[in-house]
Amino acid sequence: MPRTSRLTRSAVEINIRPLSAMALRRIADALGLGGLPDYLAILIACLIASHRTNCKLAKGHRPAKVAAGLLRIESLVCHGHDGPETMRKITDPHFGMDVETWTRLAPIVADPDAPRDHKLAEIKTRRLEVEAVPPINPHHAQRVTLVAHALALIWGRYAVDRDDTVRQWQFVLAILEAAGELTAGMRKNPGRLKRLRGDVEGLLKLTSQPASGA
Repeated sequence: MPRTSRLTRSAVEINIRPLSAMALRRIADALGLGGLPDYLAILIACLIASHRTNCKLAKGHRPAKVAAGLLRIESLVCHGHDGPETMRKITDPHFGMDVETWTRLAPIVADPDAPRDHKLAEIKTRRLEVEAVPPINPHHAQRVTLVAHALALIWGRYAVDRDDTVRQWQFVLAILEAAGELTAGMRKNPGRLKRLRGDVEGLLKLTSQPASGA
């Protein structure tokens, strides 16, 4: 069985870089501020740095890929190969399993006293759940996460007029552009911006955080 490439330590480092003066000015204008205080500029830079790193980690990370990985592990365990090297693909997050899979399964498969049948049942249950997840675009998911965090942490707390939806989406586009995301398509096609907005609102509701007029 081909071994999954392990992420190196450098692959998960988050490099925080100062934003350009133009990016800071656009974000401040959208918020209705004359300028951004240093702590806000740093917070935004941290959000963007995290977004860039997560996009690299999420590249090619789709439910079908996770399900296939779990199925391979199931097959190995069924044939008696349930040692640390096999289970490492679940217990070590550097192997790329999604957070929920790793969080739920790691304590079970790492427990030497847990019966093999119990481990198999838990792995299969999670695999079936993942197989039922509709196809997703991991990059789009990361954009949605970035915008949701920006709205909850920045717009919802520091915008002069949080009910101004025009400025709010100017703020969203400014954040995306500062993160190196292409926004021309959303500016030209309102349908794409509407889709992003709907996904962001859904995530904010799911996490029980106010959308602040989003």
